[in-house]
Amino acid sequence: MPAKQAGSYYRVSSGWGVRWYEDGRRRYRSGFDSKSAARDYFALVVRPRLDGVPAAPEPLTLADFAERFLTRYEVVRAPRSVKTLRARLVRPLAEFGEIPLDELRVAEVALWEASLPPRFRHAVMRSLRQVLGAAVEWGFLAENPAKTGSNPKPPVIEREILSPAEVDALAAEMRPPYGAAVVVGAWCYLRPAELLALERRDVGDGVLHVRGTKTLRSIRSVPVPLRAALALSEIPARLDTRALFPGPSGKPYSSPNNFRRREFDWAVHAAGLPETTTPYTLRHSGLSWALASGIPAVDVARFGGTSLAMLERHYHHLLVGSAESARARLDAFAAEQETAENRLGVE
Repeated sequence: MPAKQAGSYYRVSSGWGVRWYEDGRRRYRSGFDSKSAARDYFALVVRPRLDGVPAAPEPLTLADFAERFLTRYEVVRAPRSVKTLRARLVRPLAEFGEIPLDELRVAEVALWEASLPPRFRHAVMRSLRQVLGAAVEWGFLAENPAKTGSNPKPPVIEREILSPAEVDALAAEMRPPYGAAVVVGAWCYLRPAELLALERRDVGDGVLHVRGTKTLRSIRSVPVPLRAALALSEIPARLDTRALFPGPSGKPYSSPNNFRRREFDWAVHAAGLPETTTPYTLRHSGLSWALASGIPAVDVARFGGTSLAMLERHYHHLLVGSAESARARLDAFAAEQETAENRLGVE
């Protein structure tokens, strides 16, 4: 039995693209914000077509099709990503869920879109477009009725950035091993779910093998600075759990919100930090420290499991400093080369 295509992914000026073979021809699709988005498109849209999904399937309501899409989505994405997509689809399914797909109209969707709170509008419409885009590719629709025009992102909200001293103060207020969790989460700029999913087997020689990412079965390696390494070394060994930062039952916390409510919020108050400080503030602070220290943005994006576009959007002021650091390094390199050439000329 021939192996199934997995798709081939490549960088373009507008983001990422994917190519594959279909009907004896090589086909392309580009313009995705990230490699994960391109991978999702292939797995959720192209793959079903290659597997022989009927070209003229039975009529379905939006709710019926969304459930089919989510069933496929669960195969390639981590549970928390599926949970996020389901949450973003609550509003459109409440409004249009019982309407047959072929009866959805752009004008009606556009009018409903205008009633959405600005804070949620972009994410909700992006998710609805994703689902209905799959309906087009799978043959249920001729056009995407959620393409109502531009879908601008909301203004960037300024987040708290803690200093290393403030992170240490927060860690000092927390009971073991969660003080170490705060330090590791900040210095390794982990998402809360990634931090709470860490196990002892994930601690390598100077690196963390991060699981629990947005993509199912994906693992990335993150360098562990000295401060985080010291915190990890102070965690006592336990035989009843593999988790580094388990909940009271010994199992990993089922939700970052539970961790925040039970362990984090009261420590924030005790440390005298702003009430807006959340577990995600640790990641935001760590990414800011990494960029401010001169680590190249491409490396920060790779270690942080994010995209350069996200860094540009949220940390532009720090990327300017990173660019200045890069210019200084190139100038120093040029000076060294000139000195070496002059020395050879003298000899």
